[in-house]
Amino acid sequence: MKTEIRLIAFDLDGTLLDDEKKLPERNRRALEACADRGIFLVPCTGRNKSGIPPEILTLRGIRYAVTLNGAGIEDLAAGENLGRCLLNSETALAIMDMAEEYPRIMYDAYIDGSGISEERFYDHLEDFAILPRIQELIRRTRRKVPDIREYIRSTNCSVDKVNMYFSDLKERELMRQHLMRFHDILVSSSVYNNLEINGEGAEKGAAILRLAERLGVDRSEVMAFGDGENDYSMIEKAGIGVVMANGEERLKAAADYMTATNNESGVALALEKLILSGEQE
Repeated sequence: MKTEIRLIAFDLDGTLLDDEKKLPERNRRALEACADRGIFLVPCTGRNKSGIPPEILTLRGIRYAVTLNGAGIEDLAAGENLGRCLLNSETALAIMDMAEEYPRIMYDAYIDGSGISEERFYDHLEDFAILPRIQELIRRTRRKVPDIREYIRSTNCSVDKVNMYFSDLKERELMRQHLMRFHDILVSSSVYNNLEINGEGAEKGAAILRLAERLGVDRSEVMAFGDGENDYSMIEKAGIGVVMANGEERLKAAADYMTATNNESGVALALEKLILSGEQE
């Protein structure tokens, strides 16, 4: 049975992309078949815009993207941001000051859609249990500044997101507990040893619904795919939430449908069954 869907939102890492960070051909074909039916395709990621792979940006039907866990909604064709939810500089600095108490934490920040890092982190990513393919992504999407905190103090700028990686998972759990003292932030994770801190309102689900409203799409007409903690809000809020077989148990409990893993073209399998009626088999 075909499902009336007008917007498909999809996470990238662990969802649309395989473990080698590649787009499976079957996923590409299925998404473009949906685009040919007039369905909006929206990457919804913790990455910034420059971190979205070219093979995603050049898919037919891609015009909009939700970036940085919902901190930004991008009109890619117009080169315009349609709205941001930010951390104020005071809160961002307090969070990074807290991180300085833990020697085995690497942190960086996104400001106005661009990532910044420090030499002590950027040149030593392997010391923080970061996988090589994620190291490559970090180095490609950050520029070095002498001191992140001083940069924020001197510019008094708001922050899109603070990102942390931990070589000691006990410190990760301690940091998560300490972050609970802040009442105007959202804390999520995309891989086992990181935390991602956004401002209030910056979550994927809320951003997708804001974009859907702008496009005249009802919530019931939205399908969302995800696998990780930072995907929970869009799985919960979409008309149809689809979780990957490699997804977290909390997402599986909230989802309407579970598909195969990211390494098995799970996105395509769900689209073929729920929208394309097997035409892509």
